[in-house]
Amino acid sequence: MLQINLLPWRQLRRQRRSRYWLWLFTCVPAVVFTGAVCLAVVMTQETTLLQRHLSALNSGVQQLSRQQIQVAAALSQVNVLRAERLLNRQRVEKSHYYLRLLGLLAAQIPGEVWLTELTEHQGLLTLKGEGHFYHDILAFSETLSTSGLLDEVSLSDVQQMPDRLLHFSMKAQLRLAKSLPDTEGVQ
Repeated sequence: MLQINLLPWRQLRRQRRSRYWLWLFTCVPAVVFTGAVCLAVVMTQETTLLQRHLSALNSGVQQLSRQQIQVAAALSQVNVLRAERLLNRQRVEKSHYYLRLLGLLAAQIPGEVWLTELTEHQGLLTLKGEGHFYHDILAFSETLSTSGLLDEVSLSDVQQMPDRLLHFSMKAQLRLAKSLPDTEGVQ
């Protein structure tokens, strides 16, 4: 009978099996460790990149907030300047109106009538004066009524004084509010 020595085969098989298990126990953890290290490096790089983006965004937000503050300050300054411009325009319109009114009074007042007091309070004009003849005072009142600068002209008081002069008082509503521009329409 033929005898076969199986010892070398067993030994070879045992070596292969031990190599396999050695490879399995060393390579798999090494691959897992290498993968974990690579993953950690990638995550660190990604975290660094995200932190850079976050810092860039934060600096952008800070810059935008500074610009917003500057824009808000500029806008408030523009609003103040608009209000001043509107106020100046109203003053100019009011001055032109008063100039036309004084020109009308100077041109239309009869020779024998004198104004002694001219007051304005909240759009109500009060004219006080003296004259020799009632018809001159009445004509002056009618002239002011038809002038277009005054509304509701009324001769409220005429008194004969001992010095033979007639003292009168007229009241009229100014048309100034109607002639001023609309405050909302001005840009």
